[in-house]
Amino acid sequence: MIITISKGQQITIPADVRDLLGLDVGSKIELDVEDDKIILRAVGEDLEEVFRETAQVKPRYTLTAKQMDDLNEQVFR
Repeated sequence: MIITISKGQQITIPADVRDLLGLDVGSKIELDVEDDKIILRAVGEDLEEVFRETAQVKPRYTLTAKQMDDLNEQVFR
């Protein structure tokens, strides 16, 4: 199947493929690049449930992004 990249640098997944994979507005898709191939995979409901559950987890530490970067510099350099 050949599709075209739009003026806005987007691609459209054809309706028959979306229907086959059960994709709808808001569905998550994983994108990988292997050699010269772009691979798209539908993300199942199991992963969606993981996202919902982890959204409820409160962080153990309250660090800003800069504090995390500084800590990473200390630990990994």
